[in-house]
Amino acid sequence: MKIGIDMQTTVGQKTGFGFYVENLVNNLERIDRINEYKKLIPISRADYRSLERWWWDQVRIPQLARRFKIDLLHQPAFSAPILFPGPIVVTLHDLIAIHYGADIPLGSRLYFGKWMPFSYRYADHIIAISEHTKRDAIKLLGLDEAKITVIYEAADSVFQPIRDRESLTSIRAKYQTGDKFILHVGTLNPRKNLEFLVKVFAEVRKRVGHRWKLVITGQKGWYYEGLFKLVEKLGLQSAVVFTGYINDHDKPLLYNAASIFAFPSLYEGAGLPPLEAMSCGTPVVSSNTSSLPEMVGEGGILLSPTNLSAWARALTSLIADASLRRELAGKGRKQARRFSWERTAKETIRIYEATYARSRRASVR
Repeated sequence: MKIGIDMQTTVGQKTGFGFYVENLVNNLERIDRINEYKKLIPISRADYRSLERWWWDQVRIPQLARRFKIDLLHQPAFSAPILFPGPIVVTLHDLIAIHYGADIPLGSRLYFGKWMPFSYRYADHIIAISEHTKRDAIKLLGLDEAKITVIYEAADSVFQPIRDRESLTSIRAKYQTGDKFILHVGTLNPRKNLEFLVKVFAEVRKRVGHRWKLVITGQKGWYYEGLFKLVEKLGLQSAVVFTGYINDHDKPLLYNAASIFAFPSLYEGAGLPPLEAMSCGTPVVSSNTSSLPEMVGEGGILLSPTNLSAWARALTSLIADASLRRELAGKGRKQARRFSWERTAKETIRIYEATYARSRRASVR
């Protein structure tokens, strides 16, 4: 079987979708000696609000699939190519645009909240990256439960404990984090609940002193202006560090250099950053919403993303107690080992083969 996979999310600066696609394809090619994989890669990554993006999804991908005689097409991030006549597998990451439509720009809301869900009805099978996402797909989109399979993603193998003190010292100096800091990783947008995190950090500093910093990494998304204004209002300009987008080399180092990882997100389709942090042995405090309990489990502290006092107490306790941090780090490493990209790839291959077999049977009836 020749399987075509859309690789557009791996072009340019990768975020969660891009890391998912890259890791999945690398492991598919590594372990699968039977099927052939054809990567469908655009020259540049088009903005989802543009006609160019729609053209790639709905016209160019089907054209390339026919040219390369693709037997099955996997759309691992965006809209299903409805003009492709063969079997289609789609990965559904989340329904953020439906849950938080008011908090995202109109173009995003229309593409992710209207067009993509419509296109899923043309998919022969859907891979959901968490049980929470599967439940959302059934409840909010009315999709057939029998056509949805949950396959978890995993942290990349680069996320592991790093003992090289010189490298950790260098990364702290590069981003001016100081020796002790709380880390957050993720695009700057309202759903990440970063204004809440800054308020929590302001309370924590009252209790532990001014040595600690809060380091927020990630590219600017949308409606982030209030975050910078809040930092200024609270007088935290020297204590809150915004690094911008972090490259693949630096991210594992920052996780390892951090004393605590904090993730108060309001909604996640899976929640890869806490898993990456746990893999590195960094203690995790995460919100208890959406899919995050599935990923974090007993490997971190789970709290309501609106309970400021609970977050302040948890972070203060971890700051004050190194043995508690070590204990939580060990639990996190154990939890992270439950997920692997090899398992993800093997389960995905089974979906490909079952979906293709069903389409073959249907074609001879």
